[in-house]
Amino acid sequence: MTAQVPVPIDLVATDLDGTLLTGDGELGDRVRAAVRRAQEHGVHVAFVTGRPFRETISMLARAGLRGFTAASNGALISDEGGRIRYEQVLTAASAGWAVERLRAGIGSVSIGAVSAEELALDPDFPADLASNWRDQLGAGSVPDLVRGGRVLKLLVAHPRRSAGELAAATAELLGEDFAVTYSTTRFLEVSHRAADKGVAVELIADALQVELSRVACVGDMPNDLPMLGRGGLAVAVANAADSVLAAADLVIPTNEEHGVATLLDAVVEQRKAARAGARERPSNPPPQREVDCSDSVWTLEAPAPEPIRRRPTT
Repeated sequence: MTAQVPVPIDLVATDLDGTLLTGDGELGDRVRAAVRRAQEHGVHVAFVTGRPFRETISMLARAGLRGFTAASNGALISDEGGRIRYEQVLTAASAGWAVERLRAGIGSVSIGAVSAEELALDPDFPADLASNWRDQLGAGSVPDLVRGGRVLKLLVAHPRRSAGELAAATAELLGEDFAVTYSTTRFLEVSHRAADKGVAVELIADALQVELSRVACVGDMPNDLPMLGRGGLAVAVANAADSVLAAADLVIPTNEEHGVATLLDAVVEQRKAARAGARERPSNPPPQREVDCSDSVWTLEAPAPEPIRRRPTT
């Protein structure tokens, strides 16, 4: 076990909103520098988000960052060069059936539909969200996008019920062919069952020839849970939802405190220490005592000379 992170890491897969980005949706200078530094030291960084594909790629390009990107909760994956490597859409039939089922079974829902190219919203979709997403809105309607058969995910909002309250009822209503999750309390996200962040991390790791045991996954909301269960290290920012904190092996500072930058810097230091140790290791090293950390949750703090401290589980 190193002094920085509990397992060797070759790939860091990070969520964006609430995790890598600050509360105002910005990529800070420290985060950008940490990503570039990690990549220069051979650490892959992948961006795994619920955001639409084109918006995500555009934002990363403006920040001067590149890496494998999974958008719409993993429904679409591109490589470092921006080439689409994987796409899991809802067909016209399945998306249409889901919309009808939601309108009849729950009632008073507002629907959004997301494709790789555009976003469509019902006229009564929450106005503040529609305003925030106006740059992504296309000319078509939700029925138009659904009929096109290229929907990556559906958005489901209700005037009186939060996403958490809607999630169980929606999952039961739609059945196992659909993945139901949420990254905000404002709306649900409904995708093909094979489109989730866990599947995305597996596909990205395979493409990069990285063992899953050497992948760190970082998130803050329930839609991040599938990927937190896939890699060798599950990481939560300190501002994460309770369910994410409970699933984490490692807790890092909040998004506002650039916690992912702290993690990336720790991974780089770990790699540098491992290389130095390999050069200095004697030909017949003494046997090492194994340390069982299976029941521990670790907390990464920054800045601090010893960034890991043990925190008992509850």
